[in-house]
Amino acid sequence: MATISKLNTIATTAINKVDTISLTTIEEINTIGVPASFATDYSIEGNGSNQYISLGNQQNTGLNPTETQINANGYTWTSWVYIDDFTTSFTMFSLGVSSTTSYYGINMLVNRFGKFVFHFFGLNGTSPGGGTNNRLTLGTANGVISSGQWYHLACVVPTNGYDDNTSWKLYINGAEYSGTYVRSGNTNLNLAYSGNSNLGAWQRGGTNLSNVFDGELNNAAIFNKGLNASNIAAIYNSGTPIDLSSNSGNYTESATLEFWMRFNEGTGTSYTDSSGNGYTGTGVNTPTWTTNTP
Repeated sequence: MATISKLNTIATTAINKVDTISLTTIEEINTIGVPASFATDYSIEGNGSNQYISLGNQQNTGLNPTETQINANGYTWTSWVYIDDFTTSFTMFSLGVSSTTSYYGINMLVNRFGKFVFHFFGLNGTSPGGGTNNRLTLGTANGVISSGQWYHLACVVPTNGYDDNTSWKLYINGAEYSGTYVRSGNTNLNLAYSGNSNLGAWQRGGTNLSNVFDGELNNAAIFNKGLNASNIAAIYNSGTPIDLSSNSGNYTESATLEFWMRFNEGTGTSYTDSSGNGYTGTGVNTPTWTTNTP
């Protein structure tokens, strides 16, 4: 009887070990490719009128990339957005487009019809862009963004894609947009920059604002590489922001992170670039802190 009891004890112990190993293994398998979770406590909110984030003049920096830089490795712009109201278009990135009345630089926005749109503006000879005059645009043909909910949006320009908007891609919530694209503009592009870069407003001239964001921004980031679909999906992470400064799961592009404004300070009007590249943001007309986050 003692021998049987010992055998039963050994068998029970072995089964418990197997069960523990199985559970641990299953948990590990389930997390393969999944980035680590990341706390996001605050977002920054604009009023749709005069509140936005100024990044200052960024000519000759990675926020105003040249044709050579874009063609070498591509470029990617991403941001979490929550639109309160569609009375105006909602600007995410407006990079180097400040001038007296003209169009320059890079602009990423959701227009007032809910269409996701991305622009390159430049020069035609010495004349500034605008209309089809040295502009290159990619957008969704239909409204795809609604108010009152969070979205992760990304635009990817691949290697050698500077002058070819047929190669550009838009992503919504981690997946490439599969509907009809609208492409327009002059493919003989001469991308140019003038003046300040902003988040949340298209600034033409010192006070000539348009497309001021009415809603929240969170984790706005720029990569000096055209990211692949796997990395975009990892950044979206099923609706939960991740730490972009460290590779995790299927996210492998922390080394190409050029700019990352988390908007997680929770107070004040100075915003830190968490990429380590030293860009800074300043709130104009005191954008509001909110705990509405992805």
